[in-house]
Amino acid sequence: MKIGIDFDDVTVDFFNSLLAWHNKNYNRNDKKEHFNEFKWWPIWQISKDEAIKRVDRFHETHRVEEVLPMNDAIESINKLSKDNELIIITGRPIRFKLRVEEWLLHHLKRNLEVIHAGEFHKGQAASKAEICAELNIPILLEDAPETALDCANEGIKVILFDNSWNKCISHENISRVSGWKEALKVIKKLQNDF
Repeated sequence: MKIGIDFDDVTVDFFNSLLAWHNKNYNRNDKKEHFNEFKWWPIWQISKDEAIKRVDRFHETHRVEEVLPMNDAIESINKLSKDNELIIITGRPIRFKLRVEEWLLHHLKRNLEVIHAGEFHKGQAASKAEICAELNIPILLEDAPETALDCANEGIKVILFDNSWNKCISHENISRVSGWKEALKVIKKLQNDF
């Protein structure tokens, strides 16, 4: 079966790495639980454009070995890839394609197919729901609330990695999980239902 996997905060512990970098470089003391929506600029008290510039700066300057995988991600992805076709679907701009591939090679020790859904924070992202429909991907692992709802509304089964910014959403096609171990159980159950 084809399974779509978001990159940031599903595969890689992006937000904690970004936050540590941002706190150090901009003399802040923000914590993950402060972010109850999928927007950083209100908390940082800057414009959206400035937030995008800062995130891009982080993408351009971090070392792949410093941005760790989510707990149990590597083992789980390796296990899933034995019997499934895994596709990374990320909202990162395509100009960071090599950075994503570098990270996968460093941490996963191999590459997976990577599809860039576009410039997420600039409002130019392709719909992950459309990508999943076009490629016949029935399951998506995701953390972004709007993306999860968009996919769920199109009949895609979403495994939602629980975060402070997605607490307020629910849908019959969304299964909320605390991490990869729980995600594997949900995937197995969903595969039995197909």
